[in-house]
Amino acid sequence: DTPAGAVLKRVLKLLGERPVYFNHCLRDIARVRKQALLQRFLEALSQGDASFGARPIELQACDPVRYVGDMLAWIHENVAAEREAVLVLMGKDASSSKLRERKESESEIATAAVSYEEILDIALEGVASTLASKTKQALQANVAIVTVYKVAQVFSFFANTLEEVLQRKEAILVATCADLHARTYQNFLDLWETQAQKLRQGVAGVYVAALSTPPFVVEAVNTLSEVLSIYEMAPVPAGEREADFLPILSAAFDPLLNHCQQVATMMDKADGQVFLMNCVSSMQGPLRKHDFTAQRVGMYTALLSDQVKHLVEGQAKAVLTKVGLSERLKALREKAADTPLSAVPELHPVSLAATLRSFYNSLFTLGGALSLPLLERIEDRGLRDEARTGVSQQIASAYEELYNGIEELGVATHTPAQVRTLLEGV
Repeated sequence: DTPAGAVLKRVLKLLGERPVYFNHCLRDIARVRKQALLQRFLEALSQGDASFGARPIELQACDPVRYVGDMLAWIHENVAAEREAVLVLMGKDASSSKLRERKESESEIATAAVSYEEILDIALEGVASTLASKTKQALQANVAIVTVYKVAQVFSFFANTLEEVLQRKEAILVATCADLHARTYQNFLDLWETQAQKLRQGVAGVYVAALSTPPFVVEAVNTLSEVLSIYEMAPVPAGEREADFLPILSAAFDPLLNHCQQVATMMDKADGQVFLMNCVSSMQGPLRKHDFTAQRVGMYTALLSDQVKHLVEGQAKAVLTKVGLSERLKALREKAADTPLSAVPELHPVSLAATLRSFYNSLFTLGGALSLPLLERIEDRGLRDEARTGVSQQIASAYEELYNGIEELGVATHTPAQVRTLLEGV
């Protein structure tokens, strides 16, 4: 609106009749505006803006998320003004909000080889390249996984925002933000892979005596929990979230689960089962809170059920062997139909009565043969109760089978129902 500006617009209008000169002048003007915009951007980075009380953006360089966010916020604020200026220079309708939908006249197409988009890209390419270089510098240091993910999400947000302002996905700033998002996101996945490599190198000699969830699992679970909370706010359609988040979930938990399974194989079988259950239930915890991780929750639930099943079978077998019922039950199953019970040494009334008395005593003794200290090391209460119940049921079923087979001897003093009730209180 200045006199000089009015003259410039008048000159450009007249030059419109000479396309070659018109295009040349527009490109020169765009280059000048590029330098001016870049200079203002550099001043905002290093000096701030005293008139608005804005501090230098580079003061936030130690915080990559805020640093990148402040740079993009400044760019977003100035891009709209630059777009309007270029529209005015080219004699277009600056108030139109749908530039791409407005068709140019055939005469404009015939006389103007240079496009509005090309001129605007020239004016903005300086800040685009500077943004890319500054971001690269900010992420060169050892940055936390969550921080890298946050930066990737910032680029994703501004790529969409700038696309709305510039109304063009191919605009240089939109393309730059999209490229930086892709690079940062890949860097985020690479950091998970780096952690996985460290885990693979440290398998030998690993033994977790407490069987509790080890620190490396707790750390990974906490990290993914933060990522999940950030992803919840991402503008991704509900129907696309599961597939969109799957690469992150696979990078974070697949190597971790493989490592836990390797560690478990180096332990005693029952110890390894408890250890793996603790690790998987810890990994499953944050996933239960989100609908888009339901498939992975289901996979871990099946794995936990399988581990509980094998642990229950092993613990029940150990208890039955310890109290002597396993040997008696085996003899009963293998006995020929026409052979009397008293003719089988393991089922002789005297020895059988002694075994049953010992079993009954253990039902009333705390810390006796029926105590299951290994199950107490299962961290998840639901899984712990499921395992206890499973062992009690298998012992009760075994006793009921033995009771029915030796009932004629009259040595069993407790019914299966009584034993089942007592086991529930163990």
